[in-house]
Amino acid sequence: MIDTSFLPQVNWLESSTADWEALALAHGTPFFFFDADVVAGRIRAVRQAMHGMAQIYYAVKANPNLGLLRAVQPVADGVDISSGGELLQAQLAGYDPAMMSFAGPAKTETELEAAIRAGVGCISAESLREIEQCATIAARVGVPARILLRVNPASPNRAYGLKMGGKPVQFGIDEETLPEAETCVLANEGNLEFRGIHSYVGSQCFDPAAVVEATANALRLAQDMERRSGLVCKKINLGGGFGVAHTEQRRELDLSALARGLLPLFVERKTESPDCDLIFELGRYITAEAGLYVTRAVRTKTSRGKHFVICDGGLNHHLAAAGTFGAALRGNFPAYNLTRPDSTLVTCHIAGPSCNPTDLLGVDASLPAPEEGDLVGVGMSGSYGLTASPLLFLGRPTPVELVRSSGQVLVGRRSHTTTDFN
Repeated sequence: MIDTSFLPQVNWLESSTADWEALALAHGTPFFFFDADVVAGRIRAVRQAMHGMAQIYYAVKANPNLGLLRAVQPVADGVDISSGGELLQAQLAGYDPAMMSFAGPAKTETELEAAIRAGVGCISAESLREIEQCATIAARVGVPARILLRVNPASPNRAYGLKMGGKPVQFGIDEETLPEAETCVLANEGNLEFRGIHSYVGSQCFDPAAVVEATANALRLAQDMERRSGLVCKKINLGGGFGVAHTEQRRELDLSALARGLLPLFVERKTESPDCDLIFELGRYITAEAGLYVTRAVRTKTSRGKHFVICDGGLNHHLAAAGTFGAALRGNFPAYNLTRPDSTLVTCHIAGPSCNPTDLLGVDASLPAPEEGDLVGVGMSGSYGLTASPLLFLGRPTPVELVRSSGQVLVGRRSHTTTDFN
């Protein structure tokens, strides 16, 4: 049996969760609250479901909060980074660069050199030019560049909400041009340490069969490359994209069904190549559930039959909840009245403070009626929150990010004013 005890919905209204008003008085509103133990538990659950046959890397882009990174470091097998800044953040959190995977279509010369000097375990080369650039830098600094070839598969997988492969995209090397990339690697093998391939076809997939299909295709690509070129894939980054809905109706990828489809593929690959590491890079799937955005109702009003609850935080801190961070995230996030959870249910628009009519954290959202001064919580806010939002818009202070780990609540990121960025 697969233990899914770490995958229930978090009940932010439990009295044992937190004293929201005390936190608001101590740190001001709005603020983000992350439960690191929930994140760690979800990593463990995925690893257990895969019978330990796949490594779980945390995708830093989903939530790069330093306190959260430090808290989950003991349970994550590594991290996926996408910039020099994320490399530094992961190093500050105590991650070994050898257990980092660096992806991104526009890595600069400075970023590549920093990654090579640091000994990043896998740099996902996304073009022939990047392969050559890695080799040139490695020759100059006297340290081999450890690379994966990121592959853009020939066929799309239509079950992914946000497709990042199988079509003309800036990501990866087109499958049909892989032989040319292999030749480039072999021509520079004195300065390159070839590690394997990386295939990331998309995000927000709720169909286990589609993830199994994408995984089987990645394993086939690795096998074809090995037979064609003689290169050995010691690592195969299978991407991620496990779906988890941010909406009021709970929905996420069925982990048990996924594992049943993946395990035979893993056994086959491990039988052929016992030392090959299979990697999933997961962000939203393991962090979204663990976060709450807390804002205070400043005004309530009715406009032509519509009830509005207007809060001191909105799209400037949480663009995804306002529905403007990609089509895959549209729909109301779950909303809570943290101050008076037993009030009569109402249907209302939860508005932010800006002069933009799209600044709505909920449209016709159902929750216990908030009054002025009440704390309103927005659930499923553990990923793509503060760092994926236009923080300087309107000149308001940025929210504090709080991290709870092993029962302690600490400041994971302090508030900043607009003038701090001058």
